[in-house]
Amino acid sequence: MKLKNIFAFALMVLPFMAMSQTNITFETQDYKTLGVYDTWEASPFREGVLKGNYAVIENHLIDVDEMLGVAPNSSGKILAVQRSRFGSNTFGVRIDLNETFELTPTTKYVHVKVYRPYSGRVMVVGLGKRRERLDQSKETEQFWAMSTSNIGAGKWHDVVLPIKGNGGIDIYSLVVVPDCESPHNYTEDAICYIDDIKVNNNPTSELVYEYYQVAFDKGTAPSRSDRHLNAIKLQCGETENQKATVSDKVVYTNAVARQFFVKPGETVTPSVDFTGSWMHAYAYIDYNNDGKFTSVVNDDFSIAEGSEIVSFSFYGGNDDNNGKNSAGTSISGNARNTLDMPSFKIPADIKPGTYRMRYKVDWNSIDPAGSIDQSNSILANGGGIVDIMLNVYDDYANVNDANRNGKVVAAENDADLVKYQTPSRQSFKIRMVPENGFEYSGIIVKYGYNLSGDSIVRDNAQWQKAFFERQEFDSDNCIEIPAACMCGDVEIEGLFVENGTYDAPEKRYLTSKVLNGMFVGDITWYTIQIGKDGYVIKDNGTADHIALNSKERDITDPAQLWCFVGDENCGYRIYNKNAGPTKVLAAPVEMLGQTGANSYPVLKDETDIPSDYIAVWRFIDSSELGSTGPEYAYMYEDGYEANKVNNRDSKLAFWNTGKDAGSTLKILYAETEIFVETIVNSVAVSETTKGIYDLAGRRVEEPAEGIYIVDGIKKYIVK
Repeated sequence: MKLKNIFAFALMVLPFMAMSQTNITFETQDYKTLGVYDTWEASPFREGVLKGNYAVIENHLIDVDEMLGVAPNSSGKILAVQRSRFGSNTFGVRIDLNETFELTPTTKYVHVKVYRPYSGRVMVVGLGKRRERLDQSKETEQFWAMSTSNIGAGKWHDVVLPIKGNGGIDIYSLVVVPDCESPHNYTEDAICYIDDIKVNNNPTSELVYEYYQVAFDKGTAPSRSDRHLNAIKLQCGETENQKATVSDKVVYTNAVARQFFVKPGETVTPSVDFTGSWMHAYAYIDYNNDGKFTSVVNDDFSIAEGSEIVSFSFYGGNDDNNGKNSAGTSISGNARNTLDMPSFKIPADIKPGTYRMRYKVDWNSIDPAGSIDQSNSILANGGGIVDIMLNVYDDYANVNDANRNGKVVAAENDADLVKYQTPSRQSFKIRMVPENGFEYSGIIVKYGYNLSGDSIVRDNAQWQKAFFERQEFDSDNCIEIPAACMCGDVEIEGLFVENGTYDAPEKRYLTSKVLNGMFVGDITWYTIQIGKDGYVIKDNGTADHIALNSKERDITDPAQLWCFVGDENCGYRIYNKNAGPTKVLAAPVEMLGQTGANSYPVLKDETDIPSDYIAVWRFIDSSELGSTGPEYAYMYEDGYEANKVNNRDSKLAFWNTGKDAGSTLKILYAETEIFVETIVNSVAVSETTKGIYDLAGRRVEEPAEGIYIVDGIKKYIVK
């Protein structure tokens, strides 16, 4: 496992840091008293019926974390509290402070380290009084701050919560609610641990267990429908305007399978397509590839040297009414209603390679993770975050071959591919030249940067591979490698085999190709239905399962359209037209519930498939619906033949103890996104030497009217 020692660099560089105003470590009695508290007025803990259990104990949770490479909390003492199932969801431990602190209009941040036996949210409640209200109790609840994302189980987490008020409010006590969830389903109490409570101006967590963090769960659905991010764009020069559409079903979109392309020294302009108004836009580039975005501005809101925020439409610090954009233009009044990000220049001395870029729509916040300010959070305001890869490339791609028993040459001039240079981002035609006694089965193209190193560095792809099979070559043994592969360093491996040993892989369905998070070439779409009733399998969106509630097959509905990548030898990856080429159908290996009833195949980000999931599928014939052929099949996880999909309680799940009509899929051709040539007489088509196939992949000797595949790659309509 790769180490992720990402302690917050912002602790050293952020200019607005201040010394801690409150710091409770429990190493000594740096607090006044301890107790329990419940905001529920009828709580048995407030009425004296029950007494809470808490104690400062020796810290036994000091193991080194494998991902961080250090112990997240090596202090000597920690506070243990029994989370009672008889308290409300806001039951917690109360810490009375030695010294009060003021709740001001300027946002401050409460940090508290929490260790929980299960995941969930954390809350901090502030008890205190207004200075001008002499008769007000010091136990009046003055603020409630709750985490916007679930806190993971079995690890120390530095939970950071924003707090602010109107000023003149003194906080005397903090109530830490380590488990802000309903206790109704709890059958027993649990022990939670708390440590290192701070109140300061630092919005950054000290413990980060992932790269490119956001301030909420990455699968969070929007809280409002009137505002949502639709697309991100990057204008390069005067002509090229690159665009990536994003889903409005989640607040955070991981689009790192896609790339925007720029050159060193180029001036570019980022922009967003956003539904809604009165929001601001921000762009970041992780120039040092350290797994986070360092966002720092000077006192005059200009971008500080070394900062990785590259453009913003408005920022005013604690002033929502007056600020500047990243070009230094002062903005106030109605002009604050702007998403226009100024142009910026890619550093001329930047090393060609791939860099993570982030777009964010938020309100007056340069925090790349998104604002967690209670009154202006990114979630409440309907903002959004998108990550994409930025490919910084030179004018020419460097091409090499790596072959034995033959070579690959440039088709244009038969030049050997040894440090061969060809224009970047343009298709490149090559020709196969086998040695005597050899033929070829295809090529593998490895493209990107640092080809001899790891393919993934800090969750960012450095290079990729694409396989082009022999059926895609023309009669002159040539093929055009798509422009999507021709950038950076390119290594072409010819797959040469002894004459007579090549056996073309069988394909149950017409397959498509996905490169760099994009559909490439002609894409053949199918609809998939399951069982005797023919329930349609569709894009699950943000749901945790695919609902089987419709029998109406509709080839105009992109949510119903699926394509296949692969073959019978390696299995198939399955993509959905509505979800796009960055998501692939995947399912857990573990069969949960009765015979797999609670294990659900769903579309997952291709770059973020859990280690215990399978994203490759296999098919075998089924005759349970009264017909046979490739259109009727059982589908199961690669390597787990017992795990066949099934309709379980109107959800696409599994039945791993057999197979019948309920597990039978009906897979029908829907459409092919291609330009097809119209051939009037079938004789012209039948002159091919490689065969004619229908859209289910079956060989046809005498084609009737319809669409056919000729020579493995050409599509024709026969009338």
